[in-house]
Amino acid sequence: MPADRIVVMGVAGSGKSTVGQALATRLGATFVEGDELHPAGNVAKMAAGTPLTDEDRWPWLAAVRGALRATGPVVVACSALRRSYRDALRGATGVRFVELVVDPGEAARRLTGRHGHFMKAGMVGSQFDTLEPPTADETDVAVVDASGSVADAARGAARALDGVGPGTAVAPLLSEGDPEGTMGTDGVDRLVEDLVHRQLLEAGARRVLLVPPDATRSHSGAGHLTGAVFARLSAAGCEVAVLPATGTHAAMDAGEVGRLFEGRVPVSSVRSHSWRRDLAGLGAISAAEVAAVSGGRAAQAVPVEVDDELLGDWDAVVSLGQVLPHEVVGMANFTKNLVIGLGGASTINTSHLLSALCGIEQLMGRASTPVRDVVDAAFDRFLAPRLEVLWLLTVMESTPAGVVQRGLFAGRGGSGDTGGAAFRAAAALSARCNVVEVPEPLARVSCWLAPDEFRSTWVGNKAVYRTRMALADGGELVVLAPGVARFAEDGALDELIRRHGYRGTPAVLDALTGDPELAANLGAAAHLVHGSTEGRFRVVYCTDPGAGGLSREEVEGVGYEWRPLGPEVDRLGVDSTTTTGPRTDTGGGAFHHIAQPALGLWTARPLDG
Repeated sequence: MPADRIVVMGVAGSGKSTVGQALATRLGATFVEGDELHPAGNVAKMAAGTPLTDEDRWPWLAAVRGALRATGPVVVACSALRRSYRDALRGATGVRFVELVVDPGEAARRLTGRHGHFMKAGMVGSQFDTLEPPTADETDVAVVDASGSVADAARGAARALDGVGPGTAVAPLLSEGDPEGTMGTDGVDRLVEDLVHRQLLEAGARRVLLVPPDATRSHSGAGHLTGAVFARLSAAGCEVAVLPATGTHAAMDAGEVGRLFEGRVPVSSVRSHSWRRDLAGLGAISAAEVAAVSGGRAAQAVPVEVDDELLGDWDAVVSLGQVLPHEVVGMANFTKNLVIGLGGASTINTSHLLSALCGIEQLMGRASTPVRDVVDAAFDRFLAPRLEVLWLLTVMESTPAGVVQRGLFAGRGGSGDTGGAAFRAAAALSARCNVVEVPEPLARVSCWLAPDEFRSTWVGNKAVYRTRMALADGGELVVLAPGVARFAEDGALDELIRRHGYRGTPAVLDALTGDPELAANLGAAAHLVHGSTEGRFRVVYCTDPGAGGLSREEVEGVGYEWRPLGPEVDRLGVDSTTTTGPRTDTGGGAFHHIAQPALGLWTARPLDG
């Protein structure tokens, strides 16, 4: 459970600062004055009597959210006048609000007597015009009469908070999960049947777009879900199309479509996403907001452009996928499935570079990260007003008996709605099922990459991402890659990887200044950073050139070591059927084998959030 996080909210003149300080003292918490987190431009506008716009407020709210995430109990004074602003702060998780209520006359009187502050009495009217009082479903808000003394308001706030639960204001539509339990397909199908009936058919949906992952996520459980939803909607006479969230991956062929969706989705109903064309530009997350969420590590705006098919005349969109540790966003899926999975080049490039600059090892396995904040904001502001989205989120785990489903979660809307609640619940379960803490750093690790899933290092480097935090300094990662025949799913990206290789962050940043093609493909630069060892451990790719795999010269040309696949498999004594766990090779050497590197995160140290 996170530390106590409280926002004291209300219009200017309601007493947020004085009551907040008094409340913090009573609770033994740190007090943060939200006004002090405003950028200089905002302060200047308010001092001149100019009301702020939402574009002005988003970077400020990002900074306030960052303050709420600090270690230890904290009380922050922040106006949080609109529901969307409160939802942005709820992204800190475990947040409770105290709304201080005064009438306009009392607020103006107090501001008239206050000197040296940028907020003037003449701006009280705009504050009340902006105010959206908390609604009944915002069950994390305590309402307190602040017309009396500071001491009375602080006492009232402390009492009112006793009856207010922390966390989001809403619960998921469906939250089924157990780290020790297994969900069979029959039970999953019954849950999906009920959700489709209540959330889609009863609501009158007749044209529905399904957005699942592609064949590289064959163990996500989303393929089965997609087939079940497609069959149910089709039987009800709905027009249903499927648009896989491929991101930069190649489109699926007919065989992959049949295997992933278990023969229940005809190829004619599957459309292809292109991240380079047929895109709709919707806006951008500003450079100021990116700087705020990243602590200044990045300050480049993130444009928001998505496949224009997503914005077609659909009654509903169903996004299906797995929540698990992810190298770019922290925990995969939810808004990422649409914003990135169906995103355009500029969105993918800038978001991935943000991840690289923030540090892959500081993001993976966390539900709250700078990239998640940006992706959620992109969905909430630009897509949520235009789409009716139902989220179906799975949690899977690789076990000695095979991959099993541990949970299914559902919700609607953005980060402050039931969709966000479903994601956070799924992420909490994934942290228990998919994050493996090893007792000490591992000197030697091997990973098996199934050939029907991993045909490039662009995807196969999940073996590098998900084990790097478990590897000892000087350790060895052996990647057994029978299907890896290229470096990227896209020809231009493949060429960039060959040109620059996985040679560490300084080399990539230096290359960005001298190679316009790399600078135009920031996602490739981020991939090169993520796949680099930074000189701390070694990566050995084992391929089969005779069967079309990457050659020794190609692998060594990008900075990895190479060994022939067959002899290495024989030496280690592992294959596609070998389960995860400690092993000994034919020479008596110890190593740790991982059968499904894409389904987990291995670390030798606890995650810090």
